[in-house]
Amino acid sequence: MSLQITQTEIVALSSVALLVSTFGVVVRRSFAGWLSAYKYESVALAGSTALIAYAVGIWEIYAAAVITLVVKAFVIPRLLVRVTEKVNDEFKIEANPFISIRLSVLVSALLVALSYALVHVTLPSVGLDELAAAYLPVSLSLFFIGLFVMVSRRMALNQVVGLLIIENGLFLFTTALTSGVSLIIEVGILADILVGVAISALLLIRMNQTYDTFDIGSLEKLKDD
Repeated sequence: MSLQITQTEIVALSSVALLVSTFGVVVRRSFAGWLSAYKYESVALAGSTALIAYAVGIWEIYAAAVITLVVKAFVIPRLLVRVTEKVNDEFKIEANPFISIRLSVLVSALLVALSYALVHVTLPSVGLDELAAAYLPVSLSLFFIGLFVMVSRRMALNQVVGLLIIENGLFLFTTALTSGVSLIIEVGILADILVGVAISALLLIRMNQTYDTFDIGSLEKLKDD
């Protein structure tokens, strides 16, 4: 008896992988945990991009999937690890977020439900294909959860990861809705992201050297004399 997996099932599995890895950022407290969850999310994103490439038969999307895998799953995490090597471990742990972990999970689940509701409400009038209908709510979920992470966590390091999650959501949204854009544009966007991450990392180091903290709540209390 042979076990056959349909494309619909593979799309569903990749969607689940994206959401589970994103929730990994929400439930973890350490910077290493955030990067690990982001890395798994990026691997799932690259796989989803390759699946879209297979469905539409455009080789440029395969190239975008490979570039996404290399840049987001390996280069960016290694870069952030390297530039934060000398940062004290206490600044790499979210000990006192603005919103508790349990409540954050609940809010994130509600954001996922909202994303699926928004897509299913607009789907009949837009007439999306199967892949777009499957990935658009996931991309919106990534965007909303990334935004939520940025506003609910105190540590700037976690907010950088939240920004990266937002970008992953936008990337999936664009790829699923348009069946991929020009490879040159994809490369330019990824290069821009890489530069942005490098600048953010350098600013974080400077912040640590100047104020000896990554706690946004503490920085907001600083006033000029």
